[in-house]
Amino acid sequence: MIKISKQNIIPNKWDGGLTYEYFIYPAESKYVERNFDFRISSATIEKVPSNFTKFSGYFRYLVMLDNSLNICRNGLSEDYSKHEIFKFDSNEEIVSNSLGNDFNLMISKRILNHELSIFEGNIIENSDWIILFALSENIIFINQIEHKLVANDCIVIENFLKNEIELSILSKVILATLNR
Repeated sequence: MIKISKQNIIPNKWDGGLTYEYFIYPAESKYVERNFDFRISSATIEKVPSNFTKFSGYFRYLVMLDNSLNICRNGLSEDYSKHEIFKFDSNEEIVSNSLGNDFNLMISKRILNHELSIFEGNIIENSDWIILFALSENIIFINQIEHKLVANDCIVIENFLKNEIELSILSKVILATLNR
């Protein structure tokens, strides 16, 4: 298990703002080489309109953290409210007409079993990867051990042994699960 704080990440530029890479797997893979299984990031959208970077062979989840999202997907307008999940093929033509900050999870299409939700409460999970992203200050219990988080902190749990992991989450988080 690792905990990553946004304040410790050096951002990189993308067409519409800055991107903060929290985690990439496998660790030796490179975003620019598009050879990763999955990547967790947060980005600022500072330019309107801005074109989302295309990634052939990847599925993507995006959640706006502080604003609504108006996009044009393959020529059609769509709207998403703050914390609403936007799912799309990363090779689609996406143009954002909104400003703000977002959470991104990019997953290779080689990984067939994945889910992302906004969650609070109790759950037992045994996925290969469990990702928790704090939407606000939060206390999370992982197998009854307390973890204090601030907004935009991320916890990544590797669980290849398929152990049952008990999660107790006091405030809403982004919860993602992936299986190889």
